[in-house]
Amino acid sequence: MTLSSETSRRSLGLLLAAVSLSLAGCDIDKTLAVKDPDVANPNSLNDITVLPTLRASTISDLQISFGAQGEDGVVNYGALLGDEFTWSETFPTRGEMDQRNINPINGTLSVLYNNLQRARATADRTSAAYYKLAPTLLGRSETQAIAGFTYILLGETFCNGVPVSDFDVNAGTFVLGTPQTTAQLFGTALAKLDSALVGVDVTLAANASVVNLIRVGRGRALLNLNRPADAAAAVAAVPTTYRYVLFHSENTARQNNNIFNVSLNFPRFSVSGNEGINGLRFRLDSTDFRVYAPRGKGLALSPSVGADNQTPQFVVTKYPSRSAPIIFADGVEARLIEAENAARAGTAYVGILNTLRASAATLTLTAPGPSTLLTNPPAVAALPALTAPGAQAAQIDQVFQERAYWMFLTGHRLGDMRRLIKHLGRNAESVFPTGAYFKGGTYGVDVNFPVPFQETNNPNFTQCLDRNP
Repeated sequence: MTLSSETSRRSLGLLLAAVSLSLAGCDIDKTLAVKDPDVANPNSLNDITVLPTLRASTISDLQISFGAQGEDGVVNYGALLGDEFTWSETFPTRGEMDQRNINPINGTLSVLYNNLQRARATADRTSAAYYKLAPTLLGRSETQAIAGFTYILLGETFCNGVPVSDFDVNAGTFVLGTPQTTAQLFGTALAKLDSALVGVDVTLAANASVVNLIRVGRGRALLNLNRPADAAAAVAAVPTTYRYVLFHSENTARQNNNIFNVSLNFPRFSVSGNEGINGLRFRLDSTDFRVYAPRGKGLALSPSVGADNQTPQFVVTKYPSRSAPIIFADGVEARLIEAENAARAGTAYVGILNTLRASAATLTLTAPGPSTLLTNPPAVAALPALTAPGAQAAQIDQVFQERAYWMFLTGHRLGDMRRLIKHLGRNAESVFPTGAYFKGGTYGVDVNFPVPFQETNNPNFTQCLDRNP
């Protein structure tokens, strides 16, 4: 045995003895009962100083449910079920969405549902905290407006029968919700948006961003309630140049724009072109910068297939980086609501569309990019004027196509497709992709997402009330 090893053994023995004596003289329970400074208990949130943090968490959870962190947002999955994206990878849970045949036990569906319900609950709790602690602050109106939008998104995305549950912080118990129809969800959204506007001076410039967010939200909720004239009136005062933007960052995966990621960085979803007979052509090559989608993969133009190594990959250029912002609500949507109301009423509407098209260069948020990806991208410039077709059904088609192109990949298209069926009398198989599926089999009949199986842990819920639009 060497001197060093002998010394080490003696040192270890002395250390163990010291530890034994130390433990004998202390209360182990007290030693283990260490406060975790990273955990906020409910009482710590009952202070006006935490409201900015709660507001930030509300916006963050909205971003996650909408278009950030992974693929699991309303924008990406709504685009798959609708006609904006085609499945170009191999994850079967997402293939079910593209094929309109979604099983309630689909694990990817659960993430979509959880994220949106979390955003809804966070917004509801934050607006309640503002009401309690500082009801006159503008943050109360903004977070309540966001809450209203989450109910709209639940109604546009899921079937009839979504329960709205919550957690009673004071009682420490869950309040389990009962199934709500989409009309009930839209009605709740409208009530929250109406309440958000109460007490707000709409003439103050400092309040304009939130006031116009509320106005656009009210218009969207009213459209979903089949009240187009009221919707048009609700958005009449919104400036065409108004934008409420969700910002993203390169910093972390949570902050990334993941519409960019699934198209360019990880080629999982390809921009569609006339998918399943009925789908709109979203890849208009170099003719319309709003939906320019060249063939490519990642940040290079070759190879030009998706992650499944077979599906042609047409990439999104609207969001050219992980930090690309997303328009959540804007004045363009306000004008499109007015145009839809006019077309449905049989009055002049095409002038509204053409005014937008003439100003297209100033109304876009980001130009197609990045420049290393594109070959001869379309100019961000005024778009040619449209001519109104004679038949009203064709006029409605024209308005909905303009809605689809202006609001491409912003979480609107699935709701619009459902409204074409529910309010305008179209057959589902003339609106959604149908017929033979390009990877084998045929398209299913889903026009919305089911509530995931995990919700059956709620004794008030068994399944969707129905799968109608």
